[in-house]
Amino acid sequence: MQLALTSYAVATYLDAALNHMDIAVFLVDAELRLLHANAAAGELLERDTALRLHGDKLLQDAVCGDRSLAQLVAAVLGSPHDTASLHALSLPRRNRQPLLLTLVPFLPPEELASLPACAIVMAGDPEAHRLPRQLLMQLFDLTPAEAGVAQALAHGEALEDIAAALDISLHTVKTHLQKLFRKTGTRRQGELVSMLHGVPAAAVRAQSFE
Repeated sequence: MQLALTSYAVATYLDAALNHMDIAVFLVDAELRLLHANAAAGELLERDTALRLHGDKLLQDAVCGDRSLAQLVAAVLGSPHDTASLHALSLPRRNRQPLLLTLVPFLPPEELASLPACAIVMAGDPEAHRLPRQLLMQLFDLTPAEAGVAQALAHGEALEDIAAALDISLHTVKTHLQKLFRKTGTRRQGELVSMLHGVPAAAVRAQSFE
């Protein structure tokens, strides 16, 4: 018999799942009022200035040309059934990589029609996100050294920089790279990095695996 869950129980489970994700997730209404934020989103607001809370509203500090977070939220909620369109925004940060936002709409089901429609704002920080080394070891049967090289490659580091950071020779890094190709079924560095970025569990918070 299928277990029937109450709306509160479902919300509790989903909240727990969101708090295990490394990507920041915000739920905002049409007025940019913050309805919910996962743990990663709370941490992002504490350490970053690209997004901030002003009262109960989620605002951006950076100017992005003719586009703004408010405009994207309005566009998402203006066409909530348009799943083909992509809504994204890059927030520049001084002397840092930009904060990358992706927005999707959420319409409450009929049984929860009293809830407001909202936009789900997912914020990815290229500087903060690193694939957990232990996860890479489990997925591809890597040694700790191989996983360290894979982790650095996924973060966009050059082979020379990886060698310097790990205090090993460039030849050793290239040897690890060849082993990574063999164990992951890839042939080129770009293909390897693309595959690593597509790891489904990449969004899971690193501390769960360290």
